[in-house]
Amino acid sequence: MLNRARRNGPATLILAAHLATAGCGLAPRSFRALKQPEGIKRARAATLADRLPDERAIPPLIARLDDPDPVVRMTAHEELKKRTGKNFGYEPWLEEAERAPARDKWRSWWQARESSLAKAGQMR
Repeated sequence: MLNRARRNGPATLILAAHLATAGCGLAPRSFRALKQPEGIKRARAATLADRLPDERAIPPLIARLDDPDPVVRMTAHEELKKRTGKNFGYEPWLEEAERAPARDKWRSWWQARESSLAKAGQMR
């Protein structure tokens, strides 16, 4: 396609560049896209929490451990592990009843962490 673009001029190069970036509209621009209806957008949004403080990033990531899409659950869990260094044995591919104990450990851990941050005056 690029050889043809070189022969046919700048208009074809622009078209080739546009086609090469097609689909980029799927990429969310913020962490708030965790609420989008499309699973791929929720999964990609989960990776955008790195610049947010824990109190804004961790609760929505824990909530996504119950997402109907296993890829979203996996992405949220990977982000939680990366951010906290914890795992709690969560497996995103298991059925809900099998995931529940590990998800509940994440919730309990966060409640304890949130309490300690509040006591220390570190919550924003």
